[in-house]
Amino acid sequence: MFCRRADRPMTREHVFAHWLVLKVHGARLVPSRASSESPAAPERIARVVARVCAECNAGWMSSLEVSFRRIAFARPRVGVVPAPDRITLSRWFTKTAVLLAHATGSVLGDPAQHPNLMAGMPDDIELFLGRRRRPPQRLDFALETMTARDADAPRARSVAILVDDLVAHVAPRGTLAGRHGTRLWPLRSHTLRWETLPVITKTWSD
Repeated sequence: MFCRRADRPMTREHVFAHWLVLKVHGARLVPSRASSESPAAPERIARVVARVCAECNAGWMSSLEVSFRRIAFARPRVGVVPAPDRITLSRWFTKTAVLLAHATGSVLGDPAQHPNLMAGMPDDIELFLGRRRRPPQRLDFALETMTARDADAPRARSVAILVDDLVAHVAPRGTLAGRHGTRLWPLRSHTLRWETLPVITKTWSD
C-alpha cells in the first residue's frame, strides 16, 4: 500500500512492533473500546497485522521505528520538539493509523497519498497530539469509521493511538478540532515544547 510495487514479496507486519509491545508491557492488552457485543474475545493489540511489502518493512519502516523509539521514550521528555522530530512523530503515527485502518477493513485518507509516507507525510492528513496522565493502559487505539457510498471500503473518519502517555489523533484534514490536543501536522509555525502539550482527561471521546 506504500510503494505500489506488485512484484515484491509480502509480509504480515505487526502494526505495533515487538519492541514497543515489550516496552509498554502490552502483550495481553486489548483495545479498550473493543465491542462488548461480539461473543468472541477481542484481538490483542500485539496481534493486529497488516500486509506490507517486505522491502518497505525492512527498509524505511524499520528506520522509522528506530527514530520514533528514540523520540517517544526519551527521558526526561522536556524542551523544544524540533521540526525533524515532529515530522518523525507525525510519520509514525500516520503510518500506524493507515495500517490499523487497513487491518480492520477500512481506509484512512486518500490511498494515492500513502506512498508519501516513505519519505514524508501525505498532504491530506492532519494530526493532533496530547498527553494522558496515568492512562489505564500504555498501548491502545480506536477507529471511528463512516460509510461512503462511492468507496469500495469504509472510510476511517479518525484513528486515535495511545503510546505510553502520548495520544495522537490522525484524520483527513479539516475533520478534527483542537480538543484532541495541539496540532502536530501540518507543522506549526511557532515553537512546540513537550511541557506545553495539552493534558487530556480521556484517551478519546466516548
